[in-house]
Amino acid sequence: MIFDKIENAGRYIGLNPNLDTALRFLADTDLAALPEGRTEIDGDKVFVNVMGAQTDPDKGRDYEFHEKYYDIQTDLTGSETVRFGAEYRSITREYNSEWDIGMGQCDCEAECRLSPGRFVICEPKEPHQPGGSTDGEPMQIRKAVVKVRR
Repeated sequence: MIFDKIENAGRYIGLNPNLDTALRFLADTDLAALPEGRTEIDGDKVFVNVMGAQTDPDKGRDYEFHEKYYDIQTDLTGSETVRFGAEYRSITREYNSEWDIGMGQCDCEAECRLSPGRFVICEPKEPHQPGGSTDGEPMQIRKAVVKVRR
């Protein structure tokens, strides 16, 4: 997990060529102006999904993981808590390679609060639980998730 302000995205250039493309896109793009849905940045290597979502106060929800892609998540409106774990106690949905997602239960070992201007990088295989409520009440948010091929 990397959690920082978008203005500092350049600090992480050099970790992975596709990640470099995504971080430059974050730094140079008015994300709030992007349309809902998928916008390609570099084909299937780097693309962004913009969506509406509602936060959930339930900390018992499953954590997700990906194997092919990093997630870079940022909120365009509203705010959410993203929780992270180190290992799964149980897998509740086996990994699906077509959709690049699996789900499971794990203990929260770290969390961060996203809001406009902040981002978090979720590494492949890293258990993460986006969409948590920041104040115990559901909130409608608009967010961007940049998918980055590892």
